[in-house]
Amino acid sequence: MNRKVLAFGEVMMRMATSSHLPLPQTNILHVAYTGTGLNVLSALSHFGLRTSLVTKLPDNPLGDAAIANIRALGIGTEDISRGGQFIGKYFLEQGFDVRPSRITYSNRTESSFCRSTLDVYSFDEIFRDADMIHFCGITLAVSEQTRKLAFAFAKEAQERGVKVVFDSNYRPKLWKHNYAEAKKWYEKFLPYVDICFMTDKNATKILGFKSKETDPKERLRDLLTKVGKIFNIQMIAGTIREYLDGNGHSLQGFVVTGEQITFSKPDEFQILDRIGGGDGFASGLLYGYMRGLSREAMIEFATASGVLAHTTYGDSPISRVEDVWAFLERGGPADVER
Repeated sequence: MNRKVLAFGEVMMRMATSSHLPLPQTNILHVAYTGTGLNVLSALSHFGLRTSLVTKLPDNPLGDAAIANIRALGIGTEDISRGGQFIGKYFLEQGFDVRPSRITYSNRTESSFCRSTLDVYSFDEIFRDADMIHFCGITLAVSEQTRKLAFAFAKEAQERGVKVVFDSNYRPKLWKHNYAEAKKWYEKFLPYVDICFMTDKNATKILGFKSKETDPKERLRDLLTKVGKIFNIQMIAGTIREYLDGNGHSLQGFVVTGEQITFSKPDEFQILDRIGGGDGFASGLLYGYMRGLSREAMIEFATASGVLAHTTYGDSPISRVEDVWAFLERGGPADVER
């Protein structure tokens, strides 16, 4: 398992309130460093894969702190460029009962990453020994500059035979609720993609696809097989989430290849920390893909990985392979391991 997985994207400082307090009621914030690519690589590193994050961080103590935290997660930092003064931030207010959680962004367009230019990244060094590179839809949304960088990296990866992974995360605040603008850039980026994380909502609301199927799962299969065929995407995966009583959720994963769709069994659980759960699922699927697991085993492993990420504090999943298989074997909560 000496394969190298890259992720291209922004590192952000997460500033979270405690005890479900809104920002106006708190004077203590808990700091962590996060980002979709960073979270996926965190999980893959804990699964035993070689990883490296491609980004730019400020050349000051903020950047030093971010790098220290990234290394602590087992992620390679050799492809991180330094320069500038700012790091993107988001403030997380954990919701409670009927009050939803809320995220407020700060400093994103001024961050070292979002202002970085292509000349600070060496393709020959970055893509050496790389098998796969991960991108996020957020990178397409943040600024025109980050879009240019993402397209340049995706094109280079395709030319070098490196698998391109794309998480179609749609953030209404970043796109200013402009689905038409998002559609334009998604349609340009998807032809580079080999593995995509997407739901039926992404296919309809962003890409404008339609289906006559009334059964939810058949509708899902119909929409995503169309997306895969039109954009020549090898594999599309995602989750179906149901909200249960209290803080309970149910998660069921699916993977689409060609005309086939395979579902995991649904898992019910209580949420400790919602952010990063999707990254836990994505990393589980990528691990299963790289290990050559069957479709059934791959989607079960991915869903279990996603569930465990919801029960871990912080955005970055840290479960081991053994933890995921143990959860799948017992099929629910466990007693104390002694």
